[in-house]
Amino acid sequence: MSDLPITRLARQQPFLLVMVLSVTLVIGKATAAGLGMEANFSKMGNDDITRLMMVRDWIAGQGWYDTTQYRIAPPDGVSIHWSRYIDAGIAAIILPLSLFVPMETAEQIAVTVWPTLILIVTLLVVGFGTRRLFGTMAACFAVLCTVLWPLTADLHSRAGNLDHHNVQFLMMIILAMAAVWPVRPVAAGVVGGLAAAFSLSTGLEALLFIVGVGLIIFARGVFGQTTDAARLLVAFCLALFVGSLALWLGLIAPEARAMPVCDQLGLPVFSLIAAAALGSILPFALRKWVASPVVHVAGTVLIVAIGLALAWPLLATCLAGPYGNLPEQLQEMISARITEAKPALVYAQTNTAAAFVFLLPILTALVSGFVLWVTKVRQDDGPNAQRTALGLLLVLCAFSITLVFYQMRTVTLAASVVPIIGGVVLAVLLQSYLSTRHIGTAVAMFAIAIAIANPALYLRPFAAYLPLGADDAKIAQGDCRQYDAMTALNAVPPAQILTNANFGPTLIWATHHSSLSGLYHRGAAAMSHALVPWRLDSEAFADYVTGTNATYLLLCRGYGQPRAFATQLAQGEASADWLRPVPLDSEHLLLFEVLR
Repeated sequence: MSDLPITRLARQQPFLLVMVLSVTLVIGKATAAGLGMEANFSKMGNDDITRLMMVRDWIAGQGWYDTTQYRIAPPDGVSIHWSRYIDAGIAAIILPLSLFVPMETAEQIAVTVWPTLILIVTLLVVGFGTRRLFGTMAACFAVLCTVLWPLTADLHSRAGNLDHHNVQFLMMIILAMAAVWPVRPVAAGVVGGLAAAFSLSTGLEALLFIVGVGLIIFARGVFGQTTDAARLLVAFCLALFVGSLALWLGLIAPEARAMPVCDQLGLPVFSLIAAAALGSILPFALRKWVASPVVHVAGTVLIVAIGLALAWPLLATCLAGPYGNLPEQLQEMISARITEAKPALVYAQTNTAAAFVFLLPILTALVSGFVLWVTKVRQDDGPNAQRTALGLLLVLCAFSITLVFYQMRTVTLAASVVPIIGGVVLAVLLQSYLSTRHIGTAVAMFAIAIAIANPALYLRPFAAYLPLGADDAKIAQGDCRQYDAMTALNAVPPAQILTNANFGPTLIWATHHSSLSGLYHRGAAAMSHALVPWRLDSEAFADYVTGTNATYLLLCRGYGQPRAFATQLAQGEASADWLRPVPLDSEHLLLFEVLR
């Protein structure tokens, strides 16, 4: 048999081959998606579309600290609690391109390039980090798991995904590796602390993951009784403190820094960071006289308690969560509407296939990784640093997966370590099979590989019994959000339009109109317009709509809540003398002028 170049490369440089093929796959998928982005971006997530509008407004001259989207719920607009740091990264792609192509084209290229770059960097971090920790073969499998598992390769990493979750995922991977890095503890602590700080500056979704990693680093520093572990802890705390301070000052306007914002890196979160950092570091001053870990822990608890007591006036306002300032009716609607915010068992009842694809890889990695770790400990097999690193990653995975039973969307926290754990397990199984040629080992290896990298394969025999397809309402919604359907609204002079929540961001992106509706919790009026009227009967609906400053009412033909008057209008089963139909060159949208 001829010795082809690719076979030689597979034998001599398997990591390079896997990395090149994975990056090529990512770029190929992004290119295919990017070619149709102009038409398809209108159907991306609302946060992705609003993010692009925020970047567009900033490029057009809106202030760095002014993160208000004025075309949602005008004239005051809605304050968006997102980070300008992400906006700056996207704008850094758009602005140079706009020198050579129209701004609209530059935007569509940027919305493809940005998430693709983030995913490629993620693959590099996973690959090189795993290779340093566990070896070449583990790194190869870890990269493959990352690029094939839909949760890591598609959910927040596809072309068009501009929300901050892909950046947070990358920061969590860096943070997890820093916590178990076997050498250069100061450098690892600094990198991990800065990654945690940047993650917090983009959003607070990874806060509990950062707490979990912090506890691991703290336990190693206090109970490990080694100089390297202590240096890691001190470097991590200092980097997290200084990095959070710098990023906070660059994120919040000077006049607003004293405000107790609870949905972003603000004074309440920074006070927690300061208390935890000082509480972890200051007891080291007692090491000369009392080296007991118990004394260190007691000192940390005391200092943190004092810090929390001093900061309590700020922290108390955050106990109600980000939706605490909204009316109770809106809070109930949000809880019912946002399915990913529900516990995993509740989410799985209506999204069985998605829950299976998300959770099976995590559970498989956790169980198989734990079995491998126990085996290595009992047999005293392999370098001690690798056993320790694997054990700590398993602890972090177990800690993170418990959060899924509170909110399904926290699944991304555990997912950050799954490819690494899975890579280690598969590498050990492959090595065992090559040594023994035992068929059971091969079966186990393939079963685990499929469960982690492509769990949907296990669903195929049960596809007929699971709710895998979109219902008619979702199909109708997708038709109405098509680019051609939305741009048909530009035949009408600029106006303020009341529409369902799922159409507000698309409306302001594709047209010259403003939307009264938007699912952003800092704007109670916008959330009310997005959620409340679409469930009302005819009389209450008329009172609500005419009580707004809407010029037009926009409906999606065939889409709406059961038994609501707006749904009857959308289905052509009702009419109202206070609404005048406006002809549109679209078979999917219905536009009515509001008569007062």
